[in-house]
Amino acid sequence: MLKTLPESRKPWLFTMLPSDQYPDGDHRTNIKKLNEDFQAAVARAGLPVGREHGFTLHSLRHFFETHTVNSHVPQRVIDHWLGHHSDRSMGAVYYRLTDVDSQEFMRKLPFADGTETQDIIQKD
Repeated sequence: MLKTLPESRKPWLFTMLPSDQYPDGDHRTNIKKLNEDFQAAVARAGLPVGREHGFTLHSLRHFFETHTVNSHVPQRVIDHWLGHHSDRSMGAVYYRLTDVDSQEFMRKLPFADGTETQDIIQKD
């Protein structure tokens, strides 16, 4: 979807709407306001909101980390995409391994004879 966007010289992809002070709409987005708007939309959708047991804008980073790791994207690439350039992987912070995903990964593990766990389970 991002490839379809026209090229821009703006330093940010997502910016505030044009205003008197920034008529070209090239001012950085206010993250606090964006999170408030996101949480209001989530609440209108009837989903839980908040850091403890609901959704925040930052929840999308957790989703992205988990989805890309499960899609076999190298951790260093994911860290770079998320803006983390230190030697410490952010996977431990953002990754959420569900029991279902864990079992699926376990089924895919190859053994020395080339048999996948799922093949062994189906034979039993």
